[in-house]
Amino acid sequence: SVGCNSLQHRGNMLKMAISVGCVALVVTCATLVSAAKPPNFLFILADDLGYNELNFMNSTRGIITPHLDGLANTGVILKNYYVQPICSPTRSALMTGRYTIRLGTQSNVIYWDTPWGIPLNETFIPQNLKDAGYDTAMFGKWHLGMFKESYTPRKRGFDEHMGYYQGCESAYTHIAACCRAGSPDDDKNFVCSSNGKDYRGYDWFKSGHNGALSTPDLSANTTNSAYLIRDAAIDFLSRKATATSTTPWMMYLPFQNIHGPYTCDKKYRDLYNNSRFSAGEQTMFGYITEMDTALGVIMETLTSVPDQYDNTVIIFSSDNGAPPASDDVNHKVGSNPGWIARNHPFRGYKTLIWEGGTRVAGFVHSPLLPKAVRGTISEKFYHVTDWLPTIVSLAGGSTARNLPLDGHDMWPSLTGADTPSPRTEMLYGINPISSGQAGAPKAGLRVGDYKVLCWSYTIAGIGNATSTGPCKPCAGANDPELAKGPVLFNLRDDPSETTNIADKEPDQLNKLLARLKELAEQSVEPQTWVAPYQGDSYYCKDCPLHPGGTGPFVPWVSWCGDNGENKENPCPPVDARQRQQRHDKYWS
Repeated sequence: SVGCNSLQHRGNMLKMAISVGCVALVVTCATLVSAAKPPNFLFILADDLGYNELNFMNSTRGIITPHLDGLANTGVILKNYYVQPICSPTRSALMTGRYTIRLGTQSNVIYWDTPWGIPLNETFIPQNLKDAGYDTAMFGKWHLGMFKESYTPRKRGFDEHMGYYQGCESAYTHIAACCRAGSPDDDKNFVCSSNGKDYRGYDWFKSGHNGALSTPDLSANTTNSAYLIRDAAIDFLSRKATATSTTPWMMYLPFQNIHGPYTCDKKYRDLYNNSRFSAGEQTMFGYITEMDTALGVIMETLTSVPDQYDNTVIIFSSDNGAPPASDDVNHKVGSNPGWIARNHPFRGYKTLIWEGGTRVAGFVHSPLLPKAVRGTISEKFYHVTDWLPTIVSLAGGSTARNLPLDGHDMWPSLTGADTPSPRTEMLYGINPISSGQAGAPKAGLRVGDYKVLCWSYTIAGIGNATSTGPCKPCAGANDPELAKGPVLFNLRDDPSETTNIADKEPDQLNKLLARLKELAEQSVEPQTWVAPYQGDSYYCKDCPLHPGGTGPFVPWVSWCGDNGENKENPCPPVDARQRQQRHDKYWS
């Protein structure tokens, strides 16, 4: 049974969630006045969180997320909402409002030592908001490039930054490495072992709030990343409470939870220490509750700041579907690729463009939402690229400086129960190379309720291909239907993607394949982990990989001088000023 202390802790969390929910239901005079002001934005991004891993999505699993439940259940829950199947692709689509085929992130995440980042001609959300007079802050995971300072958060529109640059790290020691945790809880002294090239640099950086660039923050060592993010958010909001300025703000909180290595604070794992939950579930669910509790404290601070909560739009999303974990967490059914409990009822998982890898939990919560839509579930069709135009429009800003967007302003359809989503189609992705973390099926498109998938897909001029498409049969496909050629699903009738209807609806199939080809012909070369990194025209094609091998507690810092995208001198030495900012002792 769950102990008394655990029950008391759960009760406290539920009380706080109820108080947040009650606040959300009250529209005061101040709210009506504040609606005329540009709203604040709090964007919460979970990492590797599955569709079926929050209590408000499925209360039968026993996952304790009262604070997220309180926000979601008094906001608009998005149940037909999509992201990309991997980390950097989703984060790049979020920040730019553009499909990954236009950015170069359609095939891979950005690897530790790769001299590549999201192109500097792309405009990020915080840059749009800075143009509109906002303060901006980011605390958490970046994963959008850092081989030059130009690609890091402080140079992409964020006034303040704290967090880690790479794709995964140890939650307490902040070593940039993907491996199994040393302990399922309180993993304060664990360091991954080196395997081949040593990528294990220290990866926690902080700018402060006085306009400085981010430097390594060794004081974070042994402190859980969820607590560091929580405390940075509270500090930011507390400064807003004492500031005389009425400047609107955006705070972006991309949590480490629940990306591996899987570990959490012991008190959250202990909440699940009973026979109902397996050992793997105790850690995974505790890791989720850890994030939820941190958000509860942040919300308690936000609601206590005068005139802030009433004028804030809170957005929650995961960055992709959950990956397979241990068998006692997966509870897998079927194969090729099958269904795991983490993404139920959808097929597939992280890295794949089946629904399980791309359809995730999301919600919007705000006192600015009309009463009629609060506490509702939306089945309207949305994609992660829609956040940029939605946020910038609400802020009264402009996207004139942005390259053409693939996203749409969601707000009219979010606030109008009878207003349809402006989105009618969505590109899951097109990975035209045989390698890359974006696994097969390599291409997918949804138009209306119909979805087409291709096991492989070529684009003329990329990887020695001489033609774009078509979607051909592939004897090597692990799914017998994909081995025959493209597959077609009606997601309204078959959201779990069990029945290929390509033979029954050839007109729909041909329509989607024609549109898929149109989009493929707009694709840039994908980023890869080896030279020339993005084709022979990439300005830094001859740039060196990070040398690595410096050891786990030496900060993994930028290794090319910050001169922008300069083809004549693409990777100058890091100059004396930058070395000083990064601490001279790490360059000895």
